[in-house]
Amino acid sequence: MIHLAGLTSPEAEKLARDPRVVVLLPLGAIEQHGPHLPLLVDWRGAEELARRIAPHLRRAGWRPILAPAIPYGVSTLAIGWPGTVSLSMPTLRRLIVEVVTGLAGHGFRRFVLTNYQADPDHLKAIAAARRELGRRRRLRVLVAGFEPGKRPPTPMVNSRVQALMRSPNPGAEWHSGELETALMLSVDRKLVRERIARGLAPAWCDFRGALARGARNFRELGPGGAGYFGWPRAARARTGRAVMTLRGRLIARRLLETLGKSPRS
Repeated sequence: MIHLAGLTSPEAEKLARDPRVVVLLPLGAIEQHGPHLPLLVDWRGAEELARRIAPHLRRAGWRPILAPAIPYGVSTLAIGWPGTVSLSMPTLRRLIVEVVTGLAGHGFRRFVLTNYQADPDHLKAIAAARRELGRRRRLRVLVAGFEPGKRPPTPMVNSRVQALMRSPNPGAEWHSGELETALMLSVDRKLVRERIARGLAPAWCDFRGALARGARNFRELGPGGAGYFGWPRAARARTGRAVMTLRGRLIARRLLETLGKSPRS
């Protein structure tokens, strides 16, 4: 995949004129992920989604370009946890709009925001940015991964994804549980505190119900207040690879339904 930041300015100018180009812009977060995972999980997850989607777009005749990620996001649920950096919703909305608008000013026309952060306020900021960008002519902006207004089943969370998991309670796996631990084991194992993960008891709760009732912080969601939900001990690197492969295929299928046939494929 072509990395935008590695291009020269003349090379970027040439690609901006290519109607087959799709810019993938990863959106992540820097926030707590329990006592066993690093702060960058959502950032790395967003980039991994882009890498998993890109080959499918390329085979369909498109030319995916990976833009530098926006690592910070809106992390309302994690505010107060050391290391978490949460942007305000207006700041993230404006940041997305200005990055996309800047690239569009040089001729890029198609963008996919690959998003791995599911905080409700983060999703609201993405929705607002997309609405604003949608008013600009000849500009198409899609969202892949965790999408605003989408409830399961989605390409990120569905029965096929859950069938790949080892957890006996896959519907209750969420933040820093089996899947996110498996993701990190598969992409950068040295960042996982495996000894700690093996000692963590399952932490299952009705997080969707708690969010619907107005919970505004991971500590309010429970149980235990340790900032993870699920069973990290069940995670395996092969699960992370299998899940991300499936998600990439399902997400790309949806994107291609919207993008249609490549202009020169």
